[in-house]
Amino acid sequence: MSELRKEKISCPHCKHEGEFELWSSINADLNPELKEGIFNERIWAWTCPSCGETTYIPWGTLYHDMTNKFLIFFSFDSDDVNNKYESFELPTTFGVEKDYTIRSVYGLMNFKEKIVILQNGLNDLAIEHMKYMISHIIRPEISEKGYHLYFERLDPEETEVSEHGSIYFFYNDEVAQQTISARFALDSYYEHCLAIKIDPRMDLNGNKCVDEGWIDKQLKLAK
Repeated sequence: MSELRKEKISCPHCKHEGEFELWSSINADLNPELKEGIFNERIWAWTCPSCGETTYIPWGTLYHDMTNKFLIFFSFDSDDVNNKYESFELPTTFGVEKDYTIRSVYGLMNFKEKIVILQNGLNDLAIEHMKYMISHIIRPEISEKGYHLYFERLDPEETEVSEHGSIYFFYNDEVAQQTISARFALDSYYEHCLAIKIDPRMDLNGNKCVDEGWIDKQLKLAK
């Protein structure tokens, strides 16, 4: 189940003291409204009952999707985190099944993206591998400009390029001030699934934070 605790908060605008509902864990199946609150970011918003100003309170949470069998440990902390890519074990009290995908994620955009990837039943390691190759080799201007590529969606409709459909990614072009979408044949995703399967450097060996930084670190290792 989802776990809620209440914390005292002082409004930074008028100093009025109030109570803030903090969700330390979220079960997407039992509380789908909380999942919606993640994507519209309302679960981090507190509106002062005195002055009406809204303040956003960053905190981490555990996200549990029973239908798609994954757990995400989310932190607002920046990417500059010690031991970020070390494996971690779950306490036996969690009692999750062996086929669960378990990840740690840093940063709100990465958190939202990871939920979308895993609820689509995709291999997030293959997606990160694909994103890395797109932004560093196919379209190197993305990484050169310091932009981050995100998974957007799948389109199962057959095209002239692929009978399996398309996979979409996007990045925010800060210079042009617009969101750029990139479409690729879904066949390419399956090729990356094979690539990570045959590359020993892509062996997760435990529960991990899997992102562009992890892919970069592993690809620099000798095979």
